[in-house]
Amino acid sequence: MSVFSIFNFLSPLNTPDKYPDALIMIDNRHNIIDWNRKTEEIFGRGKQELSGRNIAVILDVEPEKLYEAAESGELLVVESINKEEENIVVEISCVKSGKKLLITAREVTKKQKILEKLILEYEKSSRVSRNKNTFILGLSNDFKTPVHSLLGFSQGLLDGICGELNEKQTKYVSIMHKNANTLLDLLDDFFELSRLENEEETTDMKVFDLMGCVNELCEKTKLKAERKGLRFETDFVNPLRKNVYTDERYLAKILGIVLDNAINFTETGAIKLKVSHPDIDFVMKKGLNVPEGHTNKSFLVFNITDSGAGIAKDDIQGIFDEYSPANRNIAKKYGGTGLRLALAGKMVERLGGVIYAESEVGQGSVFSFIVPVERTRKVE
Repeated sequence: MSVFSIFNFLSPLNTPDKYPDALIMIDNRHNIIDWNRKTEEIFGRGKQELSGRNIAVILDVEPEKLYEAAESGELLVVESINKEEENIVVEISCVKSGKKLLITAREVTKKQKILEKLILEYEKSSRVSRNKNTFILGLSNDFKTPVHSLLGFSQGLLDGICGELNEKQTKYVSIMHKNANTLLDLLDDFFELSRLENEEETTDMKVFDLMGCVNELCEKTKLKAERKGLRFETDFVNPLRKNVYTDERYLAKILGIVLDNAINFTETGAIKLKVSHPDIDFVMKKGLNVPEGHTNKSFLVFNITDSGAGIAKDDIQGIFDEYSPANRNIAKKYGGTGLRLALAGKMVERLGGVIYAESEVGQGSVFSFIVPVERTRKVE
């Protein structure tokens, strides 16, 4: 059956020569047996150069790939030469018709050049970003040394190494000491974020006692909350697995950041931490891969609820992306730099988990993250 016969059968009003793409029929020996006018326009070849010739004269592709594409339904992007002897790029799809193969081809040279340019620009910007992060990380000690001096000397003054300070002097030096500590924490987060972006930091995956790690954080959080007049509540949904496999430092850092964030956003009421094993269907719904043999006990979900002012729906999108306008908007509205939540997001991602938030203005917020806590078994 010819190309014309197929298309006239499908739609008498749609003849192959009116079709916008090239149509080429090849036999089981990969020879061209029929084509439409668009084929001649794209490839610049007439009847003598096409009839009975192998498909390789116009498409730089192995015939086996064409039949594989017909089976899978995928599109192929291949190179060819037009009538001006210029290199062109065509996108093709294939359909089997008995022992024959119908090929549709569309020239996408301009589109391909744009994509190649975008890829080059992306690679260039990635190199610039990596170089920038490497440069910043190289200055880590240069940034931190003056801050350590501020901390050391201010603490020395508070300890009376230069004599007893009066009330006013103590107040000012205490403010200086507190702000130097805040700046050091900010620098630590900034450099850690740069290391994560530069993929220079590796995880230390090991088995450890879950509650030993969580309880230590809870004690610190309770003290911070009480100093602000807030209640701190916990809900550990039993039975929780005792030993977990992940990076202990990362887990503690992520949980600490989200708990601190809840305290900062809350003026009255309570902060609640709930730890449980999530339903596997919920884990998959959140886009996480569930390896074979893993159960709900293979994952942990941490929910941190606050009774703060809440965050507008428009602002909460992109809250874990340091470059997102939403992140900067929240930092402007509620204080801070937005770095810590971005750092938490990067760390959760590095652990193979997912972090998300739900909030409503006037109703508080719930920040949650899921992490795998079981070693992936090797399938033999």
